Formats: sequence, C-alpha cells, structure tokens
Amino acid sequence: MGAAFTRDEFESGFATFKQTYNVAPLRALCAPDVLARFCELYGRSGDRVHQHSLRLRHDGVPLVAAILAPGTIAFEGEVDEERMGDW
Repeated sequence: MGAAFTRDEFESGFATFKQTYNVAPLRALCAPDVLARFCELYGRSGDRVHQHSLRLRHDGVPLVAAILAPGTIAFEGEVDEERMGDW
C-alpha cells in the first residue's frame, strides 16, 4: 500500500478481500509502518501498539504486527470456493 496510504485506500483493501472471497479476513498481518500509519489515520496511540498493550482491530478484524516489507498488509482467512466471488 505504500507508507502514505489514505484511509480510503486502507478501507478499499478490506473491501476487496471481502468482495473477492465473500468472507471477512480472520486477521491482517501488517508491517510496522502500516500499523503506525493506521494509528495515525484512526487516532490510536502507536506507542502502545509496539508495547503490545493495545489490540488493534478494524471492522472486527485483528491487526497484527508482522515482519513484512514496508507498506505491506497481508490478509489471512478461510475461504470457501463455492462462496467466492466471480472470477
């Protein structure tokens, strides 16, 4: 997504996953800069995220820190091929 993603771009990532697989992700693995940017955009304290005292969620989905390339978010979930959107 890049380091300066907008709130709309973040929302779009979630929406695309839901639209493609017809199910919400179980969790989102986020590079540290993605979590920091999320906190900036959504008014959360980034310091507490790095201390693991704040559990971040977006639309009910946990956001989890992961060792990923900067600007990366990876959605995890279980999909049912019969429920997926049209390809």
